Amino acid sequence: KPYSASLLNISAMSFGSLSQNAILALSKGAELGKFAHNTGEGGLSRYHREGGGDLIWQIGTGYFGCRNQDGSFCDSLFREEASHPQVKMIELKLSQGAKPGKGGVLPGGKVTAEIARIRGIPQGIDSLSPNRHPEITSIDQLLDMVLRVREVTGKPVGIKTAIGGWQFMNLLTEAVARRGIADAPDFIAVDG
Repeated sequence: KPYSASLLNISAMSFGSLSQNAILALSKGAELGKFAHNTGEGGLSRYHREGGGDLIWQIGTGYFGCRNQDGSFCDSLFREEASHPQVKMIELKLSQGAKPGKGGVLPGGKVTAEIARIRGIPQGIDSLSPNRHPEITSIDQLLDMVLRVREVTGKPVGIKTAIGGWQFMNLLTEAVARRGIADAPDFIAVDG
């Protein structure tokens, strides 16, 4: 069933950047307010689900929570995790808007056994988010990934991008016009 609640949501903040208590409180707040909570790119933790709120699962450039050991996107793990009924939408985060030209870093000292398990990374080692998706190098590949993720889950899939100019949106709309509206993201979040 498509997500039909308010477009209001709690902005993306990852478990690991925030504590389990903070994530649980945000999720409970989303449930009380009847809006969604964006997981941030750090994966889908039990604390996101325990609060009872609707979730927008953000998939960042590190594919945390849905990655193979080599860091590539894993369809089967993603399907399993995205099947939780609280996950209402998927958001592909295209870049690190607050850190132009760099990826995100969670220092190794904060990568506990639990965070390592949720993200699918080694414990105690810096968790690096590349500055872009390794599997997306063109607008057509972006639309292919939107379709892939939608087909795996059957849920709405959108993109989040930092925009500093008009070129990306023009290229995106031209590609959708060429390929057809069925290939378009279900929503676009703009950071910038």
